[in-house]
Amino acid sequence: MIFREPQPFEYEGTDTGVVLLHAYTGSPNDMNFMGRALQRAGYGVYAPLFTGHGTIEPMDILTKGNPDIWWAEASAAVSHMTAKYDRVFVFGLSLGGIFAMKALEILPGVTAGGVFSSPILPGKHHLVPGFLKYAQYMNRLAGVPDESTQILAYLPGQLAAIDNFATGVAADLYLVNKPIFIGQAGADELVDGQLAYQLRDALINAPQVDFHWYDNAKHVITVNSAHHALQQDVIAFMQQENEG
Repeated sequence: MIFREPQPFEYEGTDTGVVLLHAYTGSPNDMNFMGRALQRAGYGVYAPLFTGHGTIEPMDILTKGNPDIWWAEASAAVSHMTAKYDRVFVFGLSLGGIFAMKALEILPGVTAGGVFSSPILPGKHHLVPGFLKYAQYMNRLAGVPDESTQILAYLPGQLAAIDNFATGVAADLYLVNKPIFIGQAGADELVDGQLAYQLRDALINAPQVDFHWYDNAKHVITVNSAHHALQQDVIAFMQQENEG
């Protein structure tokens, strides 16, 4: 099988832009369906690629990236779109949702946005076995020996750094004074889906929290069985905010 490295993508729109932030071990491919649906609805779309992601070498994520680098890239993506559009929405999947929420807390020019299956609040997760499964697949694809031992020397430290970053975002949720969309996979195999309810309740100063639970969907709801419903719900949320 030929591995084609995923690339950032951007679609031009009218007066509203959308930033889509991908997941840990993911890429802008996570957001292809959502991006196309938003483009068809007339929105401009930009999905950046976080450093270390999108290569055939899983160790790149652990050695080249960190939450501060990824936040800088998310912030730059928002700035790119706020320079082009009067209204900008920011959404993120999983890890990307942590950065989307921080953008909603502190970045000027953000109209509204939300998160999909995002571990902003502390709780149980299964990210270590999830990363190892991803890495083993990529190693087989590349035809190289399993790197699990090497990965386990780096992964706990990076996950701790992500948790620390998310803790700061969670502490500042009271700063969110914009409408928020929350989409959560009901059969999430990586993070505790019940935390989405706590996130909803913690957004005490958001004028609206549009909450959606996708019953039998797994973690990556942007591409799995929930993606059609998610697209429709996100577009309805955006239309409501634009009309309001």
